[in-house]
Amino acid sequence: MTCASPEDPRATVKVINPNTRDGSFAVKIGFLDARGLEMVKTHDPVWAAAGETTTYRVRVTTAGVVDHIARCVVEPRAAWVGH
Repeated sequence: MTCASPEDPRATVKVINPNTRDGSFAVKIGFLDARGLEMVKTHDPVWAAAGETTTYRVRVTTAGVVDHIARCVVEPRAAWVGH
């Protein structure tokens, strides 16, 4: 995973679908400041084919927030949300 920064305001995560069917998964990413406080959290559905890995990029669009992001935290397990 890469975190958003002023140079590139997008975080990148890999989503692995170990299942035998395609589906969308709720990917949760928290963007934290230097004190560890969550400034923004995303909760986006990401499509992944059965048995495949997909790369997902999410842009931080809240004005001024990207300048203060110190790290990103990804929920390790994404819930299946459907086809």
